[in-house]
Amino acid sequence: MSRDTVRSDPFKSLLQLTSSDLDTDERLRKAIDVGREYLGVDNGVLSYTGDGRYEVVETNIESGPYAQGGVVDLDGTWCRHVVESGEPLGFAEAADSEYRDDVALETTGLHCYVGAAVDIDGEMYGTLCFSDAEPRDDPITDAERGLVSILAEWVGSELERQKHYAELREQNERLDEFAGIVAHDLRNPLSGAIGFTELAQDHVSGQVSEFLDRVQGALGRMESMIAECLMLAKEGTDVGERTQVDLERVVRDAWDTVRTRNATLSVEVEAGTTVLADEMRLQRLFENLFRNCVEHGGPDVAVTVTGDSHGFAVSDDGPGLPADVEHALTAADADNIKSFGLGLLVVQRVISGHGWDLAVDSDADGTRFVVSDVNAAEPVHEALAAD
Repeated sequence: MSRDTVRSDPFKSLLQLTSSDLDTDERLRKAIDVGREYLGVDNGVLSYTGDGRYEVVETNIESGPYAQGGVVDLDGTWCRHVVESGEPLGFAEAADSEYRDDVALETTGLHCYVGAAVDIDGEMYGTLCFSDAEPRDDPITDAERGLVSILAEWVGSELERQKHYAELREQNERLDEFAGIVAHDLRNPLSGAIGFTELAQDHVSGQVSEFLDRVQGALGRMESMIAECLMLAKEGTDVGERTQVDLERVVRDAWDTVRTRNATLSVEVEAGTTVLADEMRLQRLFENLFRNCVEHGGPDVAVTVTGDSHGFAVSDDGPGLPADVEHALTAADADNIKSFGLGLLVVQRVISGHGWDLAVDSDADGTRFVVSDVNAAEPVHEALAAD
């Protein structure tokens, strides 16, 4: 962006910067340049002012105590006034202002200064300031103070976004660690318990056998819950790369992996129908829908899958869902969905991760899950590749 452009319309320059694909550090440097060029001064500094120190986070200054990474005593800076009051401060010539005898004039050598507070999550992080060793001929106007305040708010938003992304990455790392613990430390002893229970069932009869059947059922349910937790941990995020998946094939593969007892499946999918999706997650979606149909519709439930290039539906002739669960699914209310089982939460996460739409129609004659807009938009990675 040219200096003339910044001088004539700094807000346009900031808008262009907001819509750019630069990383956070580059955005901050560019924002400092916008302020410097608009004010006509040499220096721009973003500082952190916690613990009574003044640490330079980003700047155009290349050497000296105010270069990037430099740390000085906050009490010797002009920015201490901003930190103390929380209000913007600006003057074109310190010697002609109420700050003519301020210690900062001697310690910094800066005669022209404009600064504002930078807040993150409602707390002061530091300051954004612009300065020059030479006085400026024109006084600092209210409009210029206002612009510096807006720039400081913008910088605070960028830092806040960076902070939240870092926290999210840390949470995801902990979630991956937890998933690994669940997969190894819980599944291994559970598999042993299931195996020994099966061995014991071969050597007993009567009431003891009935008790072991109940134990086996409980262990099987625990195994399913662990699998569902792992799916939520690994598949509950936005979907990246997708491929064209044959809808009928993935439906039948999913049915084959579920304990369907005496349930029946009818597939009424238009020939050659494909869905742009993460194939494994799409199969998990169908597995959990089928499991839900069998568990809550009864052992003889009839399940029907229909589909075309616009979407698909899974229907059953069971007793229907409770009204609050039906509402929770369409409203993406995770807490209420979990009350009906983690499997449906996996379904909701996979659908939202793909950016699809979900509608649920349930009554005493059965339940119908309708997923639409499956091929409505080009995935982000393909759009970028096409540019």
